[in-house]
Amino acid sequence: MFDNLPPLLQTFLLIIPSTYMALFHVVNPIGSGVLFLGLTPNTPNSVRKKMARKIAFNAGIILMFTILVGIFIMKLFGITIPIVQMCGGTMILTMGWRSLQQDDTVNESDKKRYLSDQINVEDHTNKVFYPYTFPFTVGPGSIAVALTISAEALGGKTHEYIMHYTASAIAILLIMLSIYVCFSSADFFVSKANEQARRVIMKILSFVLLCIGGQIIMNGVTEFVKTFM
Repeated sequence: MFDNLPPLLQTFLLIIPSTYMALFHVVNPIGSGVLFLGLTPNTPNSVRKKMARKIAFNAGIILMFTILVGIFIMKLFGITIPIVQMCGGTMILTMGWRSLQQDDTVNESDKKRYLSDQINVEDHTNKVFYPYTFPFTVGPGSIAVALTISAEALGGKTHEYIMHYTASAIAILLIMLSIYVCFSSADFFVSKANEQARRVIMKILSFVLLCIGGQIIMNGVTEFVKTFM
């Protein structure tokens, strides 16, 4: 499909969907959106849309900051890029494997359900950042994935990691859009969604995530071996 394009452009176009899928799996805007609807049952739709917009923006800022700055903070602690790649890739691979093996009736949104006890259903607008954005929408898992993506961007030439960061930024914008659509239209999705179709889609995404994790591990191992050559 991209065979006739320059190699750098091919890489750019491949980074966007792989980054998006890796983040989509941990953010899980569809499942989180359904829970968000359950946590704001008596909130007017106009208010819910305004909250969804703010949550999506806050989530994008957190992810963007982590990708741009996070890996440099890790370097302050002496953690090398190949180690971040191998550990982060292992985490992503494990998440994909567990998601493939788990009961179809369990999903990422169920793991967030415990947060509902910490959220007062009144005065939701004062809780847009905490806990609706963090840790409800973007939690430690999302930040760990963003750190791994950041590590993938480094190690090459200047124009290469600028390209990588740009592609990652586009993927984050798509995640922000997904969060907004799923959170603001959760009532529509709940009424129209087919449970079996949702399960099939999540299994496919889980397998893709498994492959992404494996590829990141291999990249980390390759870079680690190069340090001894």
